[in-house]
Amino acid sequence: MNIKIIFTLITLFFSLTNVVGQDKLILEHRTKPTKKKHLDLDRDYYIKTSDTTYSSKKIVNFNDSTISITISIKTDKDTTYSYSYNISKSKDTTITYIEPIYREDTVLIAFSKVQMLKKDWFKSRRWLEPFAWIGVGAVLGVAMLPVAAIDKGNEGVKEWALVEAILIGIAAPPIFIGTRKTKYDLENKWILKTEN
Repeated sequence: MNIKIIFTLITLFFSLTNVVGQDKLILEHRTKPTKKKHLDLDRDYYIKTSDTTYSSKKIVNFNDSTISITISIKTDKDTTYSYSYNISKSKDTTITYIEPIYREDTVLIAFSKVQMLKKDWFKSRRWLEPFAWIGVGAVLGVAMLPVAAIDKGNEGVKEWALVEAILIGIAAPPIFIGTRKTKYDLENKWILKTEN
């Protein structure tokens, strides 16, 4: 019985040391060293370096001086896709198009080369879809203004403009808030480093 408890405690201890003992990627404020931001490796980041910019990239690995991200690189090879379908019983139609083949590659970026990091306020933007559709409906509804003018005259245009304003009022604030990004200026304010 005691051996089982000791074995369980040892296993639990070693599993916790692996989780707690891993380094963390952090941003430390230059003038206030106690102000730190932990970077979540499951999020997408906009990374601006002295050479180029990378949009919506996950940090897949890091060490004490570099971060690693994956990028898609176009190869010199192409793939041909063909689709055949019947328009009528007597005629077959084939559509053929060519697409390039991409491969995934890992890029190492030195901490000193990173000038700016941006991250979305929210991990997922899926909750914005209904508001986006409401916004699209408001934009497409502008085409109905002449119909409202013909049907009810000036009063109809005012009513339809009110409906448009309500739709935009419903859609715009969540879309504005949901598309915001937090920006970290690594040239002037923040330092990218690892922490135990």
